[in-house]
Amino acid sequence: MFWIGIINIMIKNKNNGVTLDELASMVARGFENTATKRDVSDVNLRIDNLDKKVDKLDYQVSEAYDILKRFEESDILNLQKRVQILEKAVRSLASQLQK
Repeated sequence: MFWIGIINIMIKNKNNGVTLDELASMVARGFENTATKRDVSDVNLRIDNLDKKVDKLDYQVSEAYDILKRFEESDILNLQKRVQILEKAVRSLASQLQK
């Protein structure tokens, strides 16, 4: 309906010198770089694939965070205590050797 209105205006306004063929050519050039349904479908498919990859990465990061959190909470504290005990033992042995 929109294009019919434009065509009618162009036909009525003969002073502009645009023929129907020229108008059709202008309209066709306007659609030359318009995406096709297949183009849009391909883009949607790529976006869906990216969404899946992002979801997978999000899950993996969450799992890594949980593992690190557990490691920090328990293992690091235990290791710090063990290192402190070893440091005391080394100092004690060093002082005994110096005597």
